[in-house]
Amino acid sequence: MRRTIHASADETFTLLTDLRGHHRWIPLTTTDAPPPPARPGDALIALTAGVFPDRMRVEEIRRPSDDGGAPGVLVVRKLGPVLLGPVEITVEPLGPDACTVDWREDVWLRGPLPRRLTRILLAAPLELMTALALRRVERHLAERAH
Repeated sequence: MRRTIHASADETFTLLTDLRGHHRWIPLTTTDAPPPPARPGDALIALTAGVFPDRMRVEEIRRPSDDGGAPGVLVVRKLGPVLLGPVEITVEPLGPDACTVDWREDVWLRGPLPRRLTRILLAAPLELMTALALRRVERHLAERAH
């Protein structure tokens, strides 16, 4: 899911990489994570609807450059017990007050079904979830600006 956000890349990246705060963007989810800033190796657990644990680990994090050049990147790996695969959030500066967020989830289900099939089954719900999350992030940033 790709979306233009009308806020600085730095502010947007800081919000998206606050792993403890992801429950604000993802419906029916609570998070257990270390305090910000996120670091490689940090472990987190997102619990959806109080019963569905999603264990993850931060693999890479790079802040966007202050000069507007390099994008910020967060790579998290889902470790199970049900969902597996990488999630990458890229925040690219478009100027001092705008950026593009690209949130990609290459996720599949653990188990006997082929990865290719479960990726297809998960694609639409994950696309809806990331679209909702980015709308909530954008609304939050707009409210903070006013």
